[in-house]
Order: sequence, then structure tokens, then C-alpha cells
Amino acid sequence: MKSLGLSSESLMVLLAFVCYLIGVMALGIWSHRLSKKGNFVKNYFVGGRQLGAWVLALSVAGTAISGGSFTGFPALIYTNGWVMALWIASYMVVPLTAMALMGKRLNQIARVQGSVTVPDVFRDRFNSPTLGLVATILIFCFLVFNMVAQFKSGGMVLRTALDLPKVELSIPILGGTIDQGYLIGLCIFAFTVVAYTTYGGFWAVTWTDVLEGIVKIVGVTMLAILAVRAVADVTMPSGETVTGLSAATERLRQQDPALAEGPGPSGFLPLSMAFSFFLMWSLSSAGQPSGMVRLMSFKDSQSLRKAMIVVCGYYLVTYSCLVIIFICARAMYPTEFLASHGGIPDSVMPEMARRLAPHPFIAGMLLASPYAAVMSAVAAFLLVISSSLVRDIYQRSINPNVTTKTMKYLSYTVTTLVGVGVLIAALKPPTYLQYLVVFTGTGQSSAFFFPMLGCLYWRRATKRGMLAGMLGGGLTVLSLYIYGWTMGGEGRHSSYAPYYLLTFDPIFWGLSVSLLMMMCVSWMTKTDPNQIAKYFPDSKAKA
Repeated sequence: MKSLGLSSESLMVLLAFVCYLIGVMALGIWSHRLSKKGNFVKNYFVGGRQLGAWVLALSVAGTAISGGSFTGFPALIYTNGWVMALWIASYMVVPLTAMALMGKRLNQIARVQGSVTVPDVFRDRFNSPTLGLVATILIFCFLVFNMVAQFKSGGMVLRTALDLPKVELSIPILGGTIDQGYLIGLCIFAFTVVAYTTYGGFWAVTWTDVLEGIVKIVGVTMLAILAVRAVADVTMPSGETVTGLSAATERLRQQDPALAEGPGPSGFLPLSMAFSFFLMWSLSSAGQPSGMVRLMSFKDSQSLRKAMIVVCGYYLVTYSCLVIIFICARAMYPTEFLASHGGIPDSVMPEMARRLAPHPFIAGMLLASPYAAVMSAVAAFLLVISSSLVRDIYQRSINPNVTTKTMKYLSYTVTTLVGVGVLIAALKPPTYLQYLVVFTGTGQSSAFFFPMLGCLYWRRATKRGMLAGMLGGGLTVLSLYIYGWTMGGEGRHSSYAPYYLLTFDPIFWGLSVSLLMMMCVSWMTKTDPNQIAKYFPDSKAKA
């Protein structure tokens, strides 16, 4: 440990992390035993469709609240102030747009078809291998970007948690250097998350989501209380002394009045963008394949209804606490994080945990919150990608007669290889994590939200309409981001931001194009009467 330059304080933080990781690995081992019972594919990828209310709720929340929520989002709050509360506000209605809108129907159709992946649902609903393959490719392309961002977040949290010294290592293959502390943190993170996800499968992901969900909400609640208490009192011109959150707000106003009011610094969130982000969170979360898999896995309608209530409360507490914590962070450290991190304070969350905790062990438990957020998201994404590759490409398109034993080893191997590949990509990560997270969420929702609704509820939907909706929405978002990254344009706050056409976020255009193309192409093409009768028994629709 001395060779790494760890202080006694860092060793206490490490001890807290070790306790947490022991719990994670124990759940992974137990989950491996569960996945061996019954049908391997169904158990490994959807947990035998036996999720109860609390497990479903914490699993959904664990998948949605990722490294972006605990790393990128805090950085934006620190940079832009109170307007970020409006930016994230629609997340409170996500359970209605995601779980209530399609949960019951998606679960029913998945049971009828025996589907265990999102491409399965599209493929079987329209009897189209092409549609399933396109869905697989889109999922893989968008999720890999998100995985790189999450791995970066996990490495950063561990580097800050252990307070490793900044030592630059020369790695010729990367064409430059890499911070030794970040490399150590990244490797530890990659090993733990890939190991328990590969070994335990869906049950490992869901049960660790429960543990991680508890760790996250306890951690952010404690940190919010500590942050409000730590803000120094402010004496107003009237002579009145304000404390806590009021003092933090006044300190922000003294730094820059735009930090305390909308639309924020440099016009960060004009009305059109606020509308776009209402769509971004409320609709994009419903369009995430990783969340859809959770909705295919609950055991009954009562579990779904209870889980919706739990998730609403969970989101409310988590995001309210995050806004409070990093409003206080900006009040207490107005320039420190920006100066020490090149103007992009992605490390503000772990730094705050270390500075506010009354004891290093408690700091370690608080730092487990962002680490748990990243682990739960990465585990879910790993499983979605591996299931798409193993189930949708190999088993359903290449070798339908593959044995259970081969599927088992392929699942383990592909999950591990995907994790190793993302680890290599994360050695030279993007500069600003949150824009990458938003890009992948926007792209997936634009590709899958309306096509999935059409698949579940619209009798007149056709496979060509679904294909047009997926490709139209996904490619629209991709085009606006590529244009923003390469050509630039007005309305951009960073070189990593997309092009905001008419000041609307790409999700507005992606969803609009997806809906329009899905409906127009479906009306122009014929339906399959047999497929309609199977999924809509009361339908009298004609081909």
C-alpha cells in the first residue's frame, strides 16, 4: 500500500469499500446458484420473471440512476446552479411514462412470446429477424458509448476515494499518458462489476441493485444534511442572518446572480430547452432497453403498482438531495473544483464526500453511493449487450439448436469480453461524462420509445413502420450530435454538446422523426392478419 502512496485516512476509506464489495460479491455467488435452476437463458437474462415490488423498484431505480446522476449531474449543478432543479424536474414522472405506460402490456407480450430481450419482442411481434437484428445493432452501438462513460466514472470515484497521488504513466499504445490513480481505480472497478455480472447474471444485477439502491439513498441523504450544515451563515444587507440552504443560495447570488435563477449562466436553460429536457427525462427513460428488460421481469401486476410508488419516492429524495448537495458545494468552494479539474468538475461528488464526512470510514460509505450508482448501471448495460449478442444474434440467427451448456459458456464469455473491451476504451475517456450519457439516452429513446409503443398497442403497426421509426429516430439524433461535435453551431455550451436545431434538444427532433416515420410507413404497408390475431385477439383489423 505504501507504494501506492495511501495514507491512513485512505486506508479507512478503502476498508469501507471492501466491506461494500464483499457484500456485492456474496450476492453474485448466491445469484449464480439461482441462475442454475430451471431454464438458464430465462433465469440468466430476466430472472425467471419473478421480481417482486421492492426488488423491481430498486432494480429500475438502480438502472436509471447511474454514473451520470452521481458524477456528470453534480458537475452541471456546480456549474449552472439552481436552474438544474428545473432541468431534472420531469424525472419525478418517469415511473408514469415508463412503468405505467408500457409495463403491464410489455410483460404480457413477453410472456406470450417467451421473450427475454427487447429485440426478441420486436422480432416475434412482427415475425421479422431483420427487425430483431436492427434493434440489436442499435442497442449495442448506443450502450457501448454509455458504458465507456460509466467506467470512467467508476475509475474517478475510486481514485478520489483512495486519494491516490497524481502520477502520469506513459502508455505508447494510447499515444500519451494516463493518470496512475485513475488506471488503478478503473481496473478495480472493471474487475468487480464484470466478475459479479458475468458470474451471477440477472439475479446478481437485481439483488445488488437492492443493496446499491439502499447505499445510494442513505448516502445522498446523509451528504445533503452534512452539506447544509457546513455552509457558513450569511448576513444580509438588512442585517438578517440566513443559514443553511438560504445562505448557500445567497452565496451563489453573490458569485453570479444567474446561478440563483433561470435560465442560468450563459442562458443555459431557455424555455425551449426546458421543454426539450422534460421530454428527455420523462420519455427517454421509458425508451431505454435496459429499463424495458426490468418490465419484462416482474411477477404480477400488484408488484408493478407498488414498485411505481416506491420509484417515485426514491427519485424525489435522490435528486432533491443531489441538487441541495451541489448547490452547497458551489457556495462553499466557488472556484476550487473548476480550477483543479480543468473547468469540468466531474470529481465534485467524491471530493464533497471526503471533505464533509466526520470520519474516513463514513467517507468511504458515502463514496460508495456514486460507486454503487455506476456499478448498478454498468451491470444492467453489460447484461443487455451480452443478451443481445448471445440470444438475438447467435441463438436466434446463427444456431437455433445451440445447447444450454454452450449458451451458458457463451453468455459468460461475451459478458466478460464486452467488459474488457469497454475497459480498454475507457483508458482514454471523454472529457465531459454527462454529455455522453445524455447522448446515449437520447439515441436509445428516439430509436425505441415510439416503436415499442406501436409494437405493444397499435394494431395497424407493421414491421417496415417499426424499422423506419427505429432508424429514423436513432439516425436523427446521431446526425445532430455528429454535426455538433465536428461542425459546431450556435446554442452549444461545450465542444461535446450536440447541435441544438432551433434551440431544441436532439431528443425533440429524434422522437418527432421516429413517430412520423413509424406512422407514415405503417399506413403505407400491409399488416399481417395472423400476427394481429395473436396479439390482439379481439381485433377485426384487415390486412
